[in-house]
This record gives sequence, C-alpha cells and structure tokens, in this order.
Amino acid sequence: MKTVIILPTYNERENIITLLDALHEEAKNVKNHILVYLVVDDNSPDGTDEIVKKYIQNHKDTYIISGKKEGLGKALLRGMTYAVETLHAEALIQMDCDLSHDPTRIPLFMKALDDGADFVVGSRYINGGSIPENWGIHRKIFSIVGNAIVRFGLRYPKTHDWTGGFRAYLKKYYELFHDEMKAYSGYVFQIAFLHKAIKHGAKVVEVPIHFSDRKYGHSKIAPGEYIKNVLLYVGGSLFYDIKTGSFGKFLVVGGIGFILNALLLVIFREWVHLSASIANLIGAAVAIFSNYNLNNLWTFKEKKISSVGMYMNKLVQFYGTSLFGVIVIQTGTIALGTRLLGEKYYFIYFLAGTSLLLIWNYFMYSRVIWKKRA
Repeated sequence: MKTVIILPTYNERENIITLLDALHEEAKNVKNHILVYLVVDDNSPDGTDEIVKKYIQNHKDTYIISGKKEGLGKALLRGMTYAVETLHAEALIQMDCDLSHDPTRIPLFMKALDDGADFVVGSRYINGGSIPENWGIHRKIFSIVGNAIVRFGLRYPKTHDWTGGFRAYLKKYYELFHDEMKAYSGYVFQIAFLHKAIKHGAKVVEVPIHFSDRKYGHSKIAPGEYIKNVLLYVGGSLFYDIKTGSFGKFLVVGGIGFILNALLLVIFREWVHLSASIANLIGAAVAIFSNYNLNNLWTFKEKKISSVGMYMNKLVQFYGTSLFGVIVIQTGTIALGTRLLGEKYYFIYFLAGTSLLLIWNYFMYSRVIWKKRA
C-alpha cells in the first residue's frame, strides 16, 4: 500500500530535516507499505523550503509543494489533493513537524490499517498516551477540557482524542469529503474531518502517543480564535440535531425538568434554608422522574419502554445514570463554586453545572437507556 506522510510546515527550518531523517529511519520497520514524504510549506519566511529542496536531491521519495499561508486546514487539504491525485496515495498520514509527534509510532499506525482500521488516531488521552508533564496547569486544563467539549458535544465519546494532528486514514475519506472540507481553514479542520469520517461509518482505532513539547520555534495556534471555531463547530452540530433529530425534543423535556429543578432549588434554599447542594439534589430527584417519563413517551417514543418490569428496571437505571451526572457534574459545580466564591451566586453555579450536565444526559439517555434493541 502506498502511503504518503503529509508534513505541513511554516517556519520549521530547525525541525524538518531531523523529522525527515527520523521518518526514513523508521520506514525500515514498516512492512507492506511504500512510504512517501510530502512537505506542504506555507511559504515559510525562514527558508524551510530551501533546505527541504536540498534534502530532496538525495531522497527521491520526498516531495515539497508550496502555497500561501491560509491556515492548517487549507495546507492539509492541499497536501491530501497532491498526495492522492499526483502521488497516487492509497493511504495518508498527517503529523506535526515540530517534533511533538514520535515517528516510532508510525509502524503501529500502519499495522492498525493492515488489521482493518479505516481511520487511525494518535491519542494522548488513552492508556499509554500523555501530554507534556512540563505544561502549566492552565495549559493542561485547556487541552483536556477543550478535547472533552468536542468529544461529548459531538456525542462520539468512544473516540478520545479529537484535536490532535497525528493520524492515518484511507484515501477514500479525502475523496468523500474533499469539497466539504474546503470550508475549514484552521485547526478545526482536524475535528471536522474526523467527525465526518465517523458519521460515515469509519472504523476508528486509537494508538497511544506521548505528545512532546516543541524544542524550537513557536506554536502556531491562536487560542482565542481556536476556541471560538471549536465552539462554533460543536454548537453548529448540536443545532443541526435540534432541527432534525431527537435532540430538539430532548431539550424541551430537559427545559421542563430544568424549571422543576430550579423552582425546588430556590424554594428549599430560600424558604427552607437548606444548603444549595442539598436543595439542588431534591429538585434534581423530581426533575429526573419528570424527564424519564416525558422522554419515554415523546423523545424516544420509537424505542418506548412499555412493559412494567422493563419500565421499573430502566427507571432505576435512569436514576443511576442521572444521579451520577447530578451529583458529580451539576452539584459538584455548585459545591466547588460555593467553596471558592461563596453561596451568594449559587444559582449561577447551578446554571453552569446544568449546561455541562445536558451533554452527559443526552449521551447516556440515547445510548444506554433508550438504546436500539436488537
């Protein structure tokens, strides 16, 4: 199988030759694949293209294409197009060029493809994977929480790492989504491409990777722009489901439950003078019962639970999954907020916790309680 490794570069003069040498060395451990290397340079002002062109003189399996700087997504798509249409790739690998991705994982990616995977994801968030220990706590939180928002917001939590750039996949996914992917210029390209592949039924396999911090140069991510685009993509996906699927009904039912929960929270907090956490648990217990019955009768009526025995069994299961979210996510947010900032803003903590709870509940309800029965 001919596999082209796509290497997008912008000011990677200090890293690219080290990476290319390491990839050529690792190619000795890859069987059944012809590896070809494609540098996709965004007209780097540091002269990255010049040293790659010199390298190519002694490495006929290495190529470079150049174009204006339009973002990572545009560079990847340009590389995919050249790899498939000019180099006749059957499979593609993409990886960062700042030495943060370990070339020694390439044989594992290739083996996964040989064993039947359609899409291989290098994952930092499964057993054996990691993010740099020297990252500050804020950067670790940004990485983990940001990835979790995508993972659960798109409702495909079985895939753990959505935002990384170390991947391998069959050429058919380029062919299927080439035109659609033109809409994504930045780092959200990674999320959208994987999302489309999974929705199309791709068999995804994750390979653990240790992500290393770059030694030379500077990160190209603009955090503010990246966060905005990620939230827009996830939000757009949710909005589409609201219009076309059960998620809209789920929101209506959840809204009724939210009102019940909120009213009882205020009543038991302000009039009975219980703590905000205890008052929320009481309100949540009533809201859960309401949600169960309305979801059963309306949201998931095509999978409606009708027998008494199954109804009681699923009710217990429903309370179990719901209470975990209520206690850990919703009430946990309230407890953390009151501990750090005091109870004055308890209702704001309730709103924040409920927003996080929403995604958890939809996944658990649709995939566990009202899952399709064979």
